[in-house]
Amino acid sequence: MLNVTPRIQIPLDEFEFTYARSGGPGGQNVNKVNSKAVMRWNVTTSPSLPDDVRERFLGTFGSRVLATGALLITSE
Repeated sequence: MLNVTPRIQIPLDEFEFTYARSGGPGGQNVNKVNSKAVMRWNVTTSPSLPDDVRERFLGTFGSRVLATGALLITSE
């Protein structure tokens, strides 16, 4: 459970985590190890997000939400 506030609590099963090989220059293991983490969370269909918060979130971060309604965050 991700506790954002007492009002907003998101179960971890709403998040999808995948791992992939990181691109670009790097050390010996850059092409052998899955070192890039990708998280997807469908903001538009999340039952844990109150409607007013969803509208505010999409107004602020809407350009980062994919056409499918998913927020995609990567870390390399």
